[in-house]
Amino acid sequence: MNKTDKPEGQSNAEKQVKVDGFAQVLEMLKIADTDFRESLLKRLAAKDRELAASLRADLENL
Repeated sequence: MNKTDKPEGQSNAEKQVKVDGFAQVLEMLKIADTDFRESLLKRLAAKDRELAASLRADLENL
């Protein structure tokens, strides 16, 4: 079976994995070491201040 073959009975939609990057990053930040979390959020804010602020707000609401 090559990469383009799919098991019988499975459609492409059934094989797809849903990805919610924001939720995955939020989960990672929840369990991260405080220093690592702050470092990551500061570096992220330098590139995307709104995203970093949104992540911080969601972390505070947990």
